[in-house]
Amino acid sequence: MTTASSWRMTGDILETCSCNLTCPCNFGGGPTQAPCEVMFGFHIQEGNHGSTPLNGLNLVIYARIPGLLYEGNWTLGVYLDDRANPDQAGALGNILSGLAGGVFEVLGSLVGNPLPPKQVPINYETVDGGHHFSVPGLAEIESERIPHPMPGQPALDTQVTGVAVPFYSSAASIRRAKVMKLTDPELSFEYEGSSSLIGQFDFSGP
Repeated sequence: MTTASSWRMTGDILETCSCNLTCPCNFGGGPTQAPCEVMFGFHIQEGNHGSTPLNGLNLVIYARIPGLLYEGNWTLGVYLDDRANPDQAGALGNILSGLAGGVFEVLGSLVGNPLPPKQVPINYETVDGGHHFSVPGLAEIESERIPHPMPGQPALDTQVTGVAVPFYSSAASIRRAKVMKLTDPELSFEYEGSSSLIGQFDFSGP
């Protein structure tokens, strides 16, 4: 059941996962290996939940998916920006839990094993046209352009629209993961050179 307060968040998104380039789940297929392990970083450029502003805050979502993406039973955890005050942390928790409606209500239906959320420092920066999120001592994700397979050609800058994962408000750029590392006590994994997308998000509810 959704709550009454309206909300909206817009900003930058980085997706990394354990699939080979590029993740088939975004195009209606299955992962290149199971379980699929995935991390999303969100930098909120502008946002609010009712009268509570969310501008400038960061989020990281991490998950282990046992098989096909849309069959559910995900193990999923969330890092909330430690700069969020109690009202902001409560608003973000309400949104990410799916109780406030929108895309996270759909996502919540796929989670079978929710991990306790943690409020931690989250660093965000743009590097060479890509995104970099780090949670000191716990997580790091960064994207990079994919080298062109033909010698002497510039790195690829392929874009896609209409992907199955409903997180992108415009064309997403295909990248590869320069680093994808999670060392949380409840879930850990590490990959390099796997699938990545970057783009913009525009979420709202209820």
